[in-house]
Amino acid sequence: MSDITLRNVCKSYDKEHYAVKDFNLDIHDGEFVIFVGPSGCGKSTTLRMIAGLEEITGGELWIDKQLCNYIEPKDRDLSMVFQNYALYPQMTVYDNMAFALQIRKVPKQEINQKVHEAAAILGIEQLLKRRPGQLSGGQKQRVAIGSAIMRRPKAFLMDEPLSNLDAKLRAQMRVELADLHKRLGTTTIYVTHDQTEAMTLGTRIVVMKDGFIRQADTPSAIYEDPADLFVAGFIGSPSMNFMEGTIHKNGEGADFVLASGQKLEIPKQKAEIMVERYHNKKVILGIRPEHFSEKFKKENANLSADRCGLTGTIVVKEMLGAESIFYLKERSALEFSARLSVETQGRPGDELRLYVDMNRVHFFGENEGQKCIFLSDSLFSGVCGFPFLSVCENHISEPVFDR
Repeated sequence: MSDITLRNVCKSYDKEHYAVKDFNLDIHDGEFVIFVGPSGCGKSTTLRMIAGLEEITGGELWIDKQLCNYIEPKDRDLSMVFQNYALYPQMTVYDNMAFALQIRKVPKQEINQKVHEAAAILGIEQLLKRRPGQLSGGQKQRVAIGSAIMRRPKAFLMDEPLSNLDAKLRAQMRVELADLHKRLGTTTIYVTHDQTEAMTLGTRIVVMKDGFIRQADTPSAIYEDPADLFVAGFIGSPSMNFMEGTIHKNGEGADFVLASGQKLEIPKQKAEIMVERYHNKKVILGIRPEHFSEKFKKENANLSADRCGLTGTIVVKEMLGAESIFYLKERSALEFSARLSVETQGRPGDELRLYVDMNRVHFFGENEGQKCIFLSDSLFSGVCGFPFLSVCENHISEPVFDR
């Protein structure tokens, strides 16, 4: 097990364009860190630089306080699991798992013991005499993972290991990987574009875009407190709804007003500062689909029911067993989705009035998409006793949110 540190790590293939730039991250002993992001964001490139399969253009890679930029891959004591399994087709499962130890001239008795121990952990003892061509995709992936854990390395590096499996098998393998990490406690870095894998497996998620870290935090923190529009829209399924509107003063409070004229009342603890900073200015409101409801809830008891809901026309209704996803169109042609109970009535073409949990919404700056962050009273005191609003108004072209 080990600590891995990346300091200002960059990767360029032509000295002009960077696949990864200014990557800064501390990965602690025993963590399960997920690199997630769209295709081409640099997540696999970063993993390959850690493994030593790609040269580092700039910056430093430290493994257990040892600078590893120029250390050969075989000497870094890391094990990598690839998307395509990387098994030797002419060898049996036993020989595939034993190979890494055989080339290191480990005694046969010790190899035999470790192979059977790993096979027992992964439930593949009955497959040891078979060849890869005789295995299913899930069995091949277990063998590949078995080969990786044979040496008990400092860290596991996994590059989209489940992407070739069907949905049911992927769900099963996610559970097995989480259990394996719990049992072994080995530092693991895992690359995926699948946010479900990221949210269910990782102790920490690193969201990447265009070679930069946009946010690095626990799954719950990223979901509940996304740093910007990209992270908010990327994490969550269905994704967060974004609605453009204007902040208007309403007596002692404030409303978020959509182009159609529909209004959402801003909670009192945020209203005064929003008016001070954004009166008559456009902002973007972010609402998770599950923060809609058919009934006015007690969480909004201090708000007006008339100014706490949206009316939309149902476009599509997806029945998902225990719940339904409604896709609606607001009066200004704005589309949004809501996750509601399966008992919710309505067909395409019907109007549906939904209430918003205004204490769970997010505000983002219109131009740069940075989040408007409300800090608690215990940290700052604001005007008239209301919380201070810290607004990230300046564009950060190379953002790093490593908390």
